[in-house]
Amino acid sequence: MSSTAGFVPIRLDTLDLLGPHSGRRTGHLLAALGLSVTLADRADWRTDEVGPFRSVAFAGEQRMPWRRMRRVLDNLADVGMARATLHPFRPGRVRLTPRSDPASLLHDRDRPHERFVALSRGSLGAVADDHQLSWEATSLLVFFLLYCDYRTAELPDGWTKSRLCDAVGVGWRRLSTALEQLHHAGLITFEVRRGGPMTLTLLARPALVVPTATATGTVPPKRPERRLTQRQARHGSGPAADLAQRLLAHHQLPGPASAALVTALGDALATGTPALAVLERLAARGSLTDARDPIAILVARTRQLTGELRAARQAEEDRRRRQAEARQARAEQEADEQHRLEAVDLEHRWLAATLPELPSGAQLGLSPLIAARPLHVAARIHAACAELVASRPDLDPAELVRRWAQQPGPAAELDTSGVGPCTHADGPPGTLPRARAGPTLAARLRPTSA
Repeated sequence: MSSTAGFVPIRLDTLDLLGPHSGRRTGHLLAALGLSVTLADRADWRTDEVGPFRSVAFAGEQRMPWRRMRRVLDNLADVGMARATLHPFRPGRVRLTPRSDPASLLHDRDRPHERFVALSRGSLGAVADDHQLSWEATSLLVFFLLYCDYRTAELPDGWTKSRLCDAVGVGWRRLSTALEQLHHAGLITFEVRRGGPMTLTLLARPALVVPTATATGTVPPKRPERRLTQRQARHGSGPAADLAQRLLAHHQLPGPASAALVTALGDALATGTPALAVLERLAARGSLTDARDPIAILVARTRQLTGELRAARQAEEDRRRRQAEARQARAEQEADEQHRLEAVDLEHRWLAATLPELPSGAQLGLSPLIAARPLHVAARIHAACAELVASRPDLDPAELVRRWAQQPGPAAELDTSGVGPCTHADGPPGTLPRARAGPTLAARLRPTSA
């Protein structure tokens, strides 16, 4: 069983990946859309697999005939979106196409041009189970989530029922039944005009999309504030009690609110989410007209929302921590680079003061083009001297570099006979000494290269 935390990045062009329907409006395209997103919601994000997969039980949960579901799985395999491995009388597995593949319905960061919706993990199944939605209504809900404007949650202009039938491959009656079911559940509002475009608003969008840092509040509450909110909720007072009354009024339920509901709302508010955002996301889960125990459903919805809000808060804190660590790493890297450049500059000054004559670029074996550049010649002198001193840490570095400058060559071939020992005044053995005053090697080389 995969975790219910996090989100599933569903591409907005998933319906196009499934291909257009052909022939009669059998509804197989709409079923493939809803079933593929449901499988992605249930798949383990580490392996992109759904397992163990019991096809008969899964079809029953989706309120879909088994034969239709089996044909949908074959269609997903044909378009390269998922592949099912089923076995008689024992569980099988369904493997989604990895998100790294362009045919996957999951967005990948390596394809930044793709647009996607962050489906809150487990939310689609929870909404469908709350209202016992048919597979047509659930799949149509997925369609509206992908095609409605994310800013207004409204279906763009130009859509009609006939166009909608053609887009998802269903007949007029089946589409009308699914729309009425979603409307009765309080998940959408729509209006159809004869001979004109239809208007539709996806009320359930806040319940299906993962909460963002903006929804959960920019500043997390401090521990005393969280404890105060939860303590007041346990005593049936405070902002949680006020929110419970507003929630009951929205669903037209008689009060007072139960202690379990107020406590659950207190836990949701303790995440730092504004009360209005909590109310919006709970109301987006639909109406409670046909519910046998509406209070119990509200408590369950609130607890699920609290888990989503905590996951969103944790994700935001992790993102900020990674950003802070990246900034600190960059600052340390820049400081180390600056320190290294300063050390090299001091070693250049020591070499310029120690060497009576500097070897030319030709003596160092450089090409005429490179030998005419003082900075390149200075870098070659510094590298050769540093290698020489590191190879003989027991000898005096000043005498070593002077002898090398008389006849530049490999460090191993230098005659070091008669060179005195290294003293502590020269700095750490095996390193070039440093001087804080005087010209650099490049400054001394410029007049000679002019």
